Amino acid sequence: HNMKTKQLIILLLAWLAGFALSQNCEFPFPKSYIVYHLGEGEEITFDGKLDEPAWTDVSWTDAFEDIQGTPPMPKPRHDTFVKMRYDDVYLYIGAFVQEPQVWANLTEHNSVIFYDNDFEVFTDPNGSNHFYKEFEMNARNTTWDLYLNKPYLDGGSPTNNWDIFSPILSATYINGSLNDPSQKAYYWSVEIGFPLKDLIYLQENITAPPKDKDQWRINFSRVEWNVTVVDDHYVKVPNQEEDNWVWSPQGTVNMHLPERWGFIQFSTDSINTSSFVPDPYWNVRSILIDIYEAEKEFQSINGYYSSSLENLNLPPWLVDGKCAGIPQLTPDSVAPQSFTASVAAIDGSSVVGYIDETRLLYLA
Repeated sequence: HNMKTKQLIILLLAWLAGFALSQNCEFPFPKSYIVYHLGEGEEITFDGKLDEPAWTDVSWTDAFEDIQGTPPMPKPRHDTFVKMRYDDVYLYIGAFVQEPQVWANLTEHNSVIFYDNDFEVFTDPNGSNHFYKEFEMNARNTTWDLYLNKPYLDGGSPTNNWDIFSPILSATYINGSLNDPSQKAYYWSVEIGFPLKDLIYLQENITAPPKDKDQWRINFSRVEWNVTVVDDHYVKVPNQEEDNWVWSPQGTVNMHLPERWGFIQFSTDSINTSSFVPDPYWNVRSILIDIYEAEKEFQSINGYYSSSLENLNLPPWLVDGKCAGIPQLTPDSVAPQSFTASVAAIDGSSVVGYIDETRLLYLA
């Protein structure tokens, strides 16, 4: 009996802790990393090896986790880490992909690379959730570059080839052998150079190259299939889903929720001397996303969007003006098929954030 009371108290305390966290306007913040500008004489050679001082002098990201988060999901069975640098033309990505069975079959550019084990990069420099760029590559350095006008859930469609101003640079190195089960491998590593100008292609209110302390949204993903050996070849284990391991967990098996990606902060300081400054408008962004999700829930039941906050499934503390201004909804008709929500910052600035039914989010 006493045990039961104790359990109830623990449950209540856990609930209160979660409640207090949200009541205190502490919205969960994604992963962050500081990207340092290349110094004088620092160069990156595209051979897939991360052995230049430009790489060895900077730190790795945290190890990748399951896309849904760890817990509830188990820790990935192989490690993945990333490093980043930039100059005035390129954002450089270096990745370490631990892998005892290195295989890759696809050889054609812009094929669906995640049918092989792959490494993927998603970038949304202006944080609008629109016109974000995706890049996938396998251990053979076969690549796929595409952009989405908006997320798939919002009716988005992909377009191939976003490297319009300059080519994307990429290389892989395999420590071990490719497609040879008789030889143990240890890892493969990648180097990528993304033209900064192309990363912001079709995006508004963003400049390239970025300025010192500018922040962009980014995430990385690794698709890993279970394989077995048949006739000296690697073959996928039938009826087994792939694993998805990412830098900043998405909370669900979907990379196409750009609002959940991590942050990078660009720095012209000397290496390892900057501190990350959390986005001062994270509350505004978080509340806008919660409103967007509540509107989508309402619309799926009623067939139209709500023009009043009262009808939306939102906790009172979210909309009472404590964490940011009281949200405003601008209806456009009696049974609106669209909506715009706005939330003002309460830090004394005149910043207002907006979101609409296509997940387009911006601050003005």
